[in-house]
Amino acid sequence: MPDGAEHRTFGKAGLGLVTVGALAATASVVAWSLASPSNDPVGAMVSRVGAGWERLTQWYAGNPVADRPNWSAMQVKLLDAQSDRGPDAMVRYGCGACHVIPGVAGARGTVGPSLAGFADRAYIAGILTNAPGNLQRWLIDPPLFAPDTAMPDMSVTEADAADMAAYLLSLTGAP
Repeated sequence: MPDGAEHRTFGKAGLGLVTVGALAATASVVAWSLASPSNDPVGAMVSRVGAGWERLTQWYAGNPVADRPNWSAMQVKLLDAQSDRGPDAMVRYGCGACHVIPGVAGARGTVGPSLAGFADRAYIAGILTNAPGNLQRWLIDPPLFAPDTAMPDMSVTEADAADMAAYLLSLTGAP
C-alpha cells in the first residue's frame, strides 16, 4: 500500500475500529461455543422465534390464535365512528353511482370496484394499507394519495368519513 493509503480508505481510527469489531465478533462466537447447552442464548431465542412463527402461521391459515385482540374493531372505535350511519352517508355523497356497496340503497355503479368484502382487502386503491385511519383519510381526499385516481374529492367530512370507513370495514366475505 502506498504511504498514506490507509488514511484515504479507513484512516487510522477506522482501521482500529474494524480490528476491535472483528475481535468482538470472534470473542462472541467463542463465548457462545463454550456456553453450556442449558445457558444457550441463541437456542432460547430460536425457541421463542419458533413459537412466534407457529402462532403467525396459524393466524395466516385462518385459525386465529385464542385471545387475539380484534385490532380493526379497536381502531374503528378510536375513530368514534358508527357503522350504522355509514350507508346513509354513502347515499348522500353518491358513492353508489360508482360502486356496488352491499346494504347501501341504489349502490350499483360499475365505474369503481365493488366494495363487497372490503374488510378482507389488504390495500385501499392498491396504495394504502387497509386500516381505519387510512380509509378515513382516503375517503376525505382520494386525489391526495393518488393524483390520477378516478375517485373525486367529494368534500367528505371527517365524521362522515369515519362512519363510512366503519361501515366498509364491517363488510366481510367474498364479493
